[in-house]
Formats: sequence, C-alpha cells, structure tokens
Amino acid sequence: MHIGAAWDGLTVFEAVRRAFPEVTPRQVTRKLRAGEIRLEDGRCRPDHRLKKGDTLLLDLPVADPRRPAPAQRRHEPVDTPAGPFWLVREDAELLALSKPAGCASHPALGHGGDTLVERVRAYLGTRPDTPFQPALANRLDIGTSGLVLVAKTRPAQRRLGRHLQQGRLEKRYLALVDGWPKPGAGEIRIPLVRRADSRQRSLPPDHPKRGSRLQDAVTRYRTVHRCAQPFRAALLELELVTGRTHQLRRHLARVGHPVAGDRRYGDPGFNVDVAEVCGLARPFLHAYRVRLDHPTSGEFLDLRAPLPPELAACLGAFGPDVVRAAKDVIAFHEGRTDDA
Repeated sequence: MHIGAAWDGLTVFEAVRRAFPEVTPRQVTRKLRAGEIRLEDGRCRPDHRLKKGDTLLLDLPVADPRRPAPAQRRHEPVDTPAGPFWLVREDAELLALSKPAGCASHPALGHGGDTLVERVRAYLGTRPDTPFQPALANRLDIGTSGLVLVAKTRPAQRRLGRHLQQGRLEKRYLALVDGWPKPGAGEIRIPLVRRADSRQRSLPPDHPKRGSRLQDAVTRYRTVHRCAQPFRAALLELELVTGRTHQLRRHLARVGHPVAGDRRYGDPGFNVDVAEVCGLARPFLHAYRVRLDHPTSGEFLDLRAPLPPELAACLGAFGPDVVRAAKDVIAFHEGRTDDA
C-alpha cells in the first residue's frame, strides 16, 4: 500500500484501519505483532508516523474495500413536491447534493416546511414512521448554496459524524468580496464568540450553556481573480478549517472584505452596487467542493457542485475572464484518486 500526500502523517494503525475498515483494531494489532503488517524496510509500531512515499506491506486475507461504491445517480437536477435541488452523487449509503440559496437546512424559527430536510425526505420517499430518517451531515446558512452530505443509513451517519469531528472533510467555498485582500492568499485566525442559539436562549438566565464564549476559528483564503470594473471586488476560494457559526462571513467582514450580498455582516453600499450592477439578491457564497473518504466503502471522493446560474450571471457583469476563472476552479466533475 503506497502512502500518498493525503495520508502523510497518519500512524500505521490509522492508515490500515482507514484502508481496511472491516479489519478490527484487535486484528490490526495482532498482525503488526506477527509481522504481517510492516514497512518496506522491516517491522513497525502501530504509532509510527507515515510519510509520503512510504510503502506498507500487508498480509490481509480480505477483499479490497476501496473499490468505488457504485453510484446510482450523478450530476442531475431533482424536483420533488417539497422543492428542487441539484443531485451531485448518490449511492446506497450517501447522498451528496447542492442546496439552493433561500432554502433552510433544517426547520427553525421562521423556517418550517420548505427545508432541505423535507426535500430530501420527499426525494427518498421517507415516511414519518420510518425507523431511520435521512440525516444531514453538514448544514449551510439559508443564503448559502452548495454541497450538503446526507447519510442514508445509521452506520453512514455515525461514520460521517466521526469524520467531521476529526476534521477529515475538506470543505471549500467560492465567495465574491468587497475590495482586494492583501496578501492575496493567507489564513485568517480570529476567535469568534459563540452566542446562544434559540434552544439555549430558552434556558434559565443563570444556566451555564446560555452564556457566550470565545472559540478558535481558522479560515484559509486564496484570490482567484481581482475585478477592477465596474468596481473593485475579488473572487476568493475559501477553505473552512473550523466550522463556527457564520464563520466565513464573519471572518471576511472582520478583515474588511465582506461577502457581496451579505445583509447581516456586509457593507450596505457595496451590496447596493452589487444588486444594481449584477442583479444579485443573495450572498455570493457557494460551497463548491467537499473531499472525503466514503463513510462505508472508504473510497476517496472529490465532490463538486456547479456554480448556480444567479452567481454565474453576477460574475458575468465583471467580464468573461472572471467567469472563466470560477469555472476553472470548480472544474465541474467528480474526481477520484487511487493514491492514498
């Protein structure tokens, strides 16, 4: 088993468990002790850190679990009685879709009925009395479009939850922002206050969960294209390293480059310009890419969601170069790598 860049830094134990999830932790330990799992140059410990270019030699009488999970459907529009979405990929365990802007992820105060959860249940034909209800592994703000993962089975839900907690999902966004960030690429590390949500605000005033607290938050960014006319703006690629509430919008506003169309954290004058010139009536924030290991097969998935028409039309006001740059970033396809 060749170790590629994506697995650089994993321990031997972690790499074997990720590549062969059906092999139990006890079996991995036994095979390491017996010399049936070793590095090219000899035996190794379970906590040995692997490097890109290493080769693990394994004597495991199991079928290769990294064969692709067969996709039932890919890249097509879906219309349900509850509302539409774009289907990115679906198999027996996992549904990846692109949420349209204006659709809430879950029912909440002021947003009942027309939610992504209801659309998914309508698409899958899930009845209220079905033992397992399909679960969103991640959620997006109501004004944000893009990739959402849905677990179709309980095992997939548990594993996706673990992957999220362990930071094993890479999530990237495209955003149009006010001005030109300097430097053109970098990292924003600004702690953000976690405020009480609607459920916590219903607790007694002295309840410990009701108070606010500061959370570490990290966002990486890269300038894709600088727009000078009809006004200064920049198309950014963003990587969500931590997942705090409204993190990308809050971070960009804090560094002086708010997201176009963001009414809560944005600049009102910039928003007026974007609305009048580009016809944009929503925040320009799109979750275009998620990279992950499939929760059951272990297959590496590189999932991408196309740019919604209203965002492509907005970029068109700045000229064909920025539209082309956005399409080049998304490079709309579903990638796969055999290099662990």
